[in-house]
Amino acid sequence: MNLVYVAPFGFQPKNTTARRVMPMARAMAARGHHVRILVPPYDDPASFGRRWTDAGVEVHSLPRPRGMALPVAGVPLTQVALARSAMRRLERWRPDIVHVFKPKAVSGLVQALLWRKRDRPGLVLDCDDWEGKAGWSANEPYSWWQRELFERQERWGLGACDARTTASAELMRRPGAEPVARIVNGYDAATYRAWREATPPSTVPSRPHGVIYTRFYDVPPEDWVRLVTGTLSSVPDLTLSIVGAGPQSPMAHVLPALEARGLSDRVRVRGWLDFAGLGPFFAGCDLALMPMADTVANRSKCSVRYIDLMVAGVPIVASPVGEATTYVRHGETGYLARDASMEALTSAAVNALQDPDRGRVAEQARTHAMGELVWDRLTEPLDGLYEVARTAGAQSLS
Repeated sequence: MNLVYVAPFGFQPKNTTARRVMPMARAMAARGHHVRILVPPYDDPASFGRRWTDAGVEVHSLPRPRGMALPVAGVPLTQVALARSAMRRLERWRPDIVHVFKPKAVSGLVQALLWRKRDRPGLVLDCDDWEGKAGWSANEPYSWWQRELFERQERWGLGACDARTTASAELMRRPGAEPVARIVNGYDAATYRAWREATPPSTVPSRPHGVIYTRFYDVPPEDWVRLVTGTLSSVPDLTLSIVGAGPQSPMAHVLPALEARGLSDRVRVRGWLDFAGLGPFFAGCDLALMPMADTVANRSKCSVRYIDLMVAGVPIVASPVGEATTYVRHGETGYLARDASMEALTSAAVNALQDPDRGRVAEQARTHAMGELVWDRLTEPLDGLYEVARTAGAQSLS
């Protein structure tokens, strides 16, 4: 088939295009499909207008539209201009299937424009987050009109397609077009090539060393305080690194709490590390804490951080929320807390550090990620899904 994937934004700084769209496209190209990706890189301006081929996938980064720098009007004008630019290419290419990733912003506009065409290809929508007010919109500093627009785009878009793919069971249960296939995020060998080429650490910490790998959206600030102070107090010789950054960083709350308890010398706040350096860094970690409050946003998402830690061989201690339970099978590929509380996660971390089989659990997780969670296997439902969508698109003419 002739497939076109419409990405939601650029390859950086966010993950969806690089870690979901691109690996899915590579897997389908490897099965003989002709695959192109349209990228609207409004968040990565250096990429405007670029074009390249990756593992048989043609990547087309849309040209920079005029008016981006205009105050107030620049944002909506840019979104509309990029959507129109994408539509011009789709009209030239005449694909069998257009797979749109995220029903909002540029990709949501492309979906809306395609759905209204009488002569259109099969249209598939991918959701990897709950985008509206109950989900991801609460995490981002959107303006009021953006929140309203994304809420309406998502609600309408779930039904304005011929088929859907989702990254989580929570999203799969949302009302919308059928059929729907759940495709979690997986292992892509090309992504981790830099880890294999990186220099391993010269020393291994003599004391147990844990890591929190996060964007800080997962739990509220007061929970971060309880988790960090509680874990360090429960394991007196443990040191902890916090890897990540984000607008909701709780460090303003965590650091004073550590100072007050005399624990600050056992924590290092590292911010974002370059991806190539993450693998060697994780090699010195004895466990990773993955807290997750039981919210709509957390149940809906499917974080690639689990795959990163599994591939690196770090035992994961996770809250049993959403897709965490897909990656972490208690005692087999990691450790699950009894519930989503920070006290439960701390208790699970203490037990994990005392487990003599922790190394075996980490190796099983690595084997599972690189064997069972590869994109070639995860995307197997797409061939049948695309056939259904192509037939539905053809019937739109009648």
